[in-house]
Amino acid sequence: MALQDVLNHVGCERLPAAVLWDMDGTIVDSEEEWAEITRQIVLAKGGEWNDDDDAFIRGANTQDHGGRMADAVERAVGTRPDPSQLFRELGERMKTDVYGAATLIEGARELLLAFREAGIAQAMVTATPKDIVDVALEALGENYFNAVVTGSEDVPGKPDPGPYLLGAKRLAAEPTECLAFEDSRAGLAAARASGAHVVDVNEYRLADLAKLL
Repeated sequence: MALQDVLNHVGCERLPAAVLWDMDGTIVDSEEEWAEITRQIVLAKGGEWNDDDDAFIRGANTQDHGGRMADAVERAVGTRPDPSQLFRELGERMKTDVYGAATLIEGARELLLAFREAGIAQAMVTATPKDIVDVALEALGENYFNAVVTGSEDVPGKPDPGPYLLGAKRLAAEPTECLAFEDSRAGLAAARASGAHVVDVNEYRLADLAKLL
């Protein structure tokens, strides 16, 4: 078994020019922490948080995430807090409580190494701001990526394809020749709109794919 077996399994007939990876929920198991700490902050401000709010923030960019937090407080207390301040508080909690001890999801390291050993460039494409991503990358230790696109870039956030188009550009690859791994609704929409061949890790678990190597 080999890398081509993985590609065949996900419907990719040939080696991609580059691989584009989402971070949260794809290679780092942090989606639930984003949701839980967001909920804690909103409730502490007197707000209310429901399942629709939880679904909305998964894969959302910084502005949309902070805005949803402010919405959740406003509808409960009648006054709207500063969305950017709410997200800053969330970001600091995530850096100290979660990303300082970030680890890769089962199967991620094996796949990252397999693509690297095959000489295929890889980029991380995430909606998470750069200061938080830097903490996560330092915690992971080994550098797997030739480029990184974060939520701090001057491009529209997911579900717009902008982040994935930028990731492909930084790797000097045509988007349609890239393979993208994603988990969230917004992220999957962004990756598909870029023209990349998309792997939904909810359907194809990395741990299962790594067993094909």
